[in-house]
Amino acid sequence: MEVSAVVLNKLLSEQDLEVWSKLKLVFLDPAYSSLYTVISKHYEKYGAIPSFDDLEVSLRDGPASKTLATLRLTEVPEVSAEVALDALIDNYTQSETIKLLDKFVDKLPIYDTNEIKDNLASIALTIEEKTHTSEKVFTMADMMMFRHPDDVEKERVYLGLNNTFDSVLGGVARQELILIGGKRGSGKSIASSNLFINQYEAGNSSIYFSIEMTAQETMERNLAILANVNLQNLKQGKLTDEEVLRVVKARAGMFQDAGASIDEFLRHRDRYKFEEVLVRNFTLKSDNQMIIVDDRDLTIASIDLHIGKMKSKFGDKLKVVIVDYLNQIVLEGSSTYDWQPQIEVSKKLKNLARKYEVVMVSPYQIDATGEARFAKGILDAADIALVMEAHDKEKQAITFETTKIRGGKEMKFTCPIDWDSLRISPQSIEAPEKKETVKKAGKAKADEPATDLPWDA
Repeated sequence: MEVSAVVLNKLLSEQDLEVWSKLKLVFLDPAYSSLYTVISKHYEKYGAIPSFDDLEVSLRDGPASKTLATLRLTEVPEVSAEVALDALIDNYTQSETIKLLDKFVDKLPIYDTNEIKDNLASIALTIEEKTHTSEKVFTMADMMMFRHPDDVEKERVYLGLNNTFDSVLGGVARQELILIGGKRGSGKSIASSNLFINQYEAGNSSIYFSIEMTAQETMERNLAILANVNLQNLKQGKLTDEEVLRVVKARAGMFQDAGASIDEFLRHRDRYKFEEVLVRNFTLKSDNQMIIVDDRDLTIASIDLHIGKMKSKFGDKLKVVIVDYLNQIVLEGSSTYDWQPQIEVSKKLKNLARKYEVVMVSPYQIDATGEARFAKGILDAADIALVMEAHDKEKQAITFETTKIRGGKEMKFTCPIDWDSLRISPQSIEAPEKKETVKKAGKAKADEPATDLPWDA
């Protein structure tokens, strides 16, 4: 029995809007494509699914009239339209999976282990995108205007970057994409790390995808912010006794009931033994973790794979995902970082935010004019876009300005920052006056190396 015919027959007979919202042209046998187009045009014009009689009038002697006549004669089993649609999607999924696996198997001998994993993840993501049918049709009876504040609160996430920003917005909604723009070396990763730490301190779990920095470098930066210690001293093993104790307490705080490890450290003052004992004898907190993914060749498929794993583990406790940074993500099937792939990457990050109900944050580069590098189109998918500027070191300040804020009023705010620990305070301060001779972030000249900060730290 032709499943496509059964689904269309059920659709026209029962005029099921939910089935129509999930039915895609690619699911159907090509013989029914013209009929699908006619149904779609009717729906766009009248806001309703046509009946058999409606189609007969509109088609008359057209090429789809014979298909419609055949459809009327289709023997329809005693199943719901939803069940029939599920069977149709299953058939399509099987056929598409076989096609993709055939291509994969041909190249399997030349792939290493990581390439095999990435390609399998990419296949799974491709199938997910092609068969995605989560769209729902809502009536006004399904939508509640007056919801309990507790229910609304669950859907909002406070970033902790700035008190005024959080207060005005009332937090940001899950499923939103936030892009943070800055010139090379302006501190985009620093801002991202602060957001990461803020979520941890709020009792949530987050994922940090690092492309340029190693996992160790990312951890060192995050720990310096968390413990409020000098990052360079931490890297070089030159911490003061007071700083060491703050790091010890911060590390112990990541583990369940690890207060005894601090007491042990205070008796022996052996930082290396402390960490060894900590990892061996204690377990990480179950729902309040910082997960770092170090991947130089990060793809949308691998991002999807990791978020899916962590979402199943932490559930609603996973609220924020940081991808550092957008312009460096490899788009499957593309070998360049041109504007078209980057726009597509931005859209896919937004899709993942919706899929997993997380706030997706990703820095992006801006050019000398202040516009997004490659193309402004990468901002189209964003719900909030900010640009940032790190002031000269003596000012101890960093300024953020919204360039896009869906459904809200644009704002500009300046925060204090400790350039030793890289900790950004959520308090608002007055923006420092600019000097005419302020050194710009990143490369001042073609032969100068880019810096991680807007000065040589």
